[in-house]
Amino acid sequence: MKDNKKNVTIAIFAAIIVVLQLVATFINFGSFPITLTLIPIIVAGAIYGPAIGALMGTVFGVIVALMVITGADPSGATMLAIHPVITISVCILKGTLCGLCSALTYKALKNKNEKLAIVLASAVAPIVNTGTLFICLILFFESNFATMVSAFMSINFLIELLTNVLLAPGLLGIIHSSARYN
Repeated sequence: MKDNKKNVTIAIFAAIIVVLQLVATFINFGSFPITLTLIPIIVAGAIYGPAIGALMGTVFGVIVALMVITGADPSGATMLAIHPVITISVCILKGTLCGLCSALTYKALKNKNEKLAIVLASAVAPIVNTGTLFICLILFFESNFATMVSAFMSINFLIELLTNVLLAPGLLGIIHSSARYN
């Protein structure tokens, strides 16, 4: 029964990630969508550990890749036209890494200070997500394109960082509180 509950909860987290990413594709600053999807990735990784954090990040990455392929993400579609394999790979890699690194951060610190652990995990997710994309831009794309895209990424990053650090700790607290009463 406990495994069923865990599997259902993980599936619910995955469904929330899919829906949030589909909605977030249409909330843009410049041509980059603002990612609200990192919050359930952070929380799932904090509750179930690094493997599930990475899995939830991969779900996010696959949805981002699909949005890029369909043209729903204009900047991603531009990148896809220049370097298709690299673009799809980085979409999935950045998601997987942000989920993994966020969950590892939480796991490493939760026994010392759980509030600090979730705040830092909430910061790590957008740092890794945006940082991985930024490194890809520098390594594989022409410098003028990378510079232009980076300007929009920096504002999106600040919005995502602030949103994650403010919302993920509260959501995890609510989940922990409700779990104590069940």
